[in-house]
Amino acid sequence: MQQINSILGQIRRLSEDRENGTLALCKGDQRVEVFYREGMIEAVSSNVDLHRLGHYLVKEGWLQSRDLDALLSESRRNNMLLGEAAIWKKFLESAEVAEAVRLQAMDLLKHVVENDFSIDVFTSGLHSFHVPAKINFSHLLLELFRSDATPFQPDPAQWLRIASDTNLSQMPWYPQELSVLNELRRLSTFTELLESVRMQEDSLKKILGVFDRLGLLEITSAGPTEAQDEPRSGFPFEQMIPVVANAVSSEKLETRQNASSFISEQFKNLKVRVSEAGSETPIKVLAVSSAESQEGKSLVSANLAFAFSMDPGRRVVVVDCDLRNPTLDKYLGVALEPGLLGYLTKSHLGPYCFMRRLENLFFMTTGGIAPNPIELLSLEKMRELIVYLKTEFDTVILDAPPFAPIADARVITALSDGIAMVVRSGKTSYSSLERALKLVDRAKLLGVVFNDVKPMLFNTYYNYGYYRYGQYGAYPYSSHRKTRPSSRNYLES
Repeated sequence: MQQINSILGQIRRLSEDRENGTLALCKGDQRVEVFYREGMIEAVSSNVDLHRLGHYLVKEGWLQSRDLDALLSESRRNNMLLGEAAIWKKFLESAEVAEAVRLQAMDLLKHVVENDFSIDVFTSGLHSFHVPAKINFSHLLLELFRSDATPFQPDPAQWLRIASDTNLSQMPWYPQELSVLNELRRLSTFTELLESVRMQEDSLKKILGVFDRLGLLEITSAGPTEAQDEPRSGFPFEQMIPVVANAVSSEKLETRQNASSFISEQFKNLKVRVSEAGSETPIKVLAVSSAESQEGKSLVSANLAFAFSMDPGRRVVVVDCDLRNPTLDKYLGVALEPGLLGYLTKSHLGPYCFMRRLENLFFMTTGGIAPNPIELLSLEKMRELIVYLKTEFDTVILDAPPFAPIADARVITALSDGIAMVVRSGKTSYSSLERALKLVDRAKLLGVVFNDVKPMLFNTYYNYGYYRYGQYGAYPYSSHRKTRPSSRNYLES
C-alpha cells in the first residue's frame, strides 16, 4: 500500500478535480460504486452482502436482526434508502446512520484497494443521499494506513516533529493521535516523546508509523536550535481539532440551519443580553440548566453556542455535562464519542484530545453515559478542565443537567460564572421552578429563558425562547438511551 495503486490514483484525481459522478469498480461478479460530490465521497455501495449497510448496522450493535428485517420491508414499501427509513421510523439518530455509512464506505474502499479491483467506468452526474459519508482523500489514506499500521522504527540519534504550517483539522484524529501531534510541534527524540505522551511504546510506534506514511513527519539528525527549543504557545485549536464533515444537525439547530430566521434572531438577542450582563465582570463560563427535564436546555445551549461562535475572532466551546442522559450530540448530529467521559477517565490525555469542531464552534460531547456521574463531575480534574477552557476560549457554555431530581446540576453550576435557567411554556411547574431557584446561587443567576413561547401575529417583540422542543429523550435518571460498545481501533488491537 506504500505505493499508491491505480485505484487510489483515480480516487485522488477525482477528489482533486472536485468531480461529480459515480466511479464503478469491478472484480469478477463483485461491483462497487463510489459516489462523488465536488470531490468528496458521498457514499459507497456494493452487491456484496457482507458490505451492505444493514450488515454493519447489526454487526456494530446499532440494530437487532429483527429490526433490520422490518426496516428493509419498510424501505422497499416506501421506496427509500435503508438509512433514511431507520431515521424516519426512529430506530436510529441521523448521526448513528452517518457513522455506519462512513464505516461501510471505508470498509468497501479498503476492500477494493486490497483486492485489486479494476476501474470500469466513471459516469458524470449527481446522486442525493439522506446521510452522506463525506470522506476526503486524506481521510481515506489515514484509514488505510491505520488498518495496516507498520510500527515506526526509531533511531535514538534522530529528532522528530510534524511538518510546519500543516493544517490537520480535516482529519478525524483519535485522542491518542492528537496528543502525539501536539508534542511533535517541536523537535523531540523518540525517548523524549515517549516520556511526554505517557503511552505504551508499541502504540506510539504505530502512531508514528501512520504519520510517517502520511508524509507528516520531519526526521532530522540535528537537534533543536535555541530558538526552536523555546516553550510552545497554546494548543493550535483551529489547525488540529478535527472538523466534523458529516454532521447531520437537527433542523432545530436553527442558528446553524438558518442564521437569518426569526428564531435565530432570538438567540442573537439572548447572546447580547448575556454579554450585557457581563459588562462589569465578564461571564466566560455560562451554565444552562432547567428545573426539570425536557424543557429545552440542551437546545438552548447548542443554539446559543452557535450564535456566539458567529462573532468574528471569538473562540467558543460548548460542553455537554449531562453524563446521565446526553443530548447535545443529537442536536449537533455527531457521534457521541470521544468526549468528556474520556477526558475524566483517561488521566494522561489533555482536554483538547476529546474536542471536535463544527464550523467555528468547538464542542465536547459527553462521550458516553456514566454509571457514577456525580463522582466524576466532582473530580478536581473537572475543575481543572473549566480553568483550562477559560484560558483558551472566549466563551464556554456548559449544558448542565436539570436541577430535579438529582444534584449534578449544582456541581456544574458551581463551576460557572453565570447561570441561565430554561423554562418551558406549559411544561415547567411553578413548584419545580421554585425548588430549583432555591438551589441556585442567586449572585450567578442571569435570568430565565422562556422556551416554546408562541409569538403573537405581527408582534415585533422577540420572545427569547420561541421554539418547539419536541420529545427528545424522557429523563428517567437511569437513561434508556441505547449505546453500543466502542469499536476497537488500531491502537487497541
